[in-house]
Amino acid sequence: MAKQRFVLRFAGKRAKPAEDVERIRSVPGATMLDESSARMLLVESHEQPLRDLLESLPGWVVAPEQVIPLPDTRERIERGPR
Repeated sequence: MAKQRFVLRFAGKRAKPAEDVERIRSVPGATMLDESSARMLLVESHEQPLRDLLESLPGWVVAPEQVIPLPDTRERIERGPR
């Protein structure tokens, strides 16, 4: 199965633990795409190894990344009947 992107959110009362981030980074084949947020990570990985690790790390919630296309808001000239 192909790699997917996942949003990981730390639901604890503080910032994400650095030791948890390092363990997530060590998942075989995983790529950390963004870790700039205090509580969230964007990771590209195979699903099962990532979920297996997160079962042993309390406070983490995982969800597949959802991409929502933005509407095209450019004005258009409407042409009348010919």
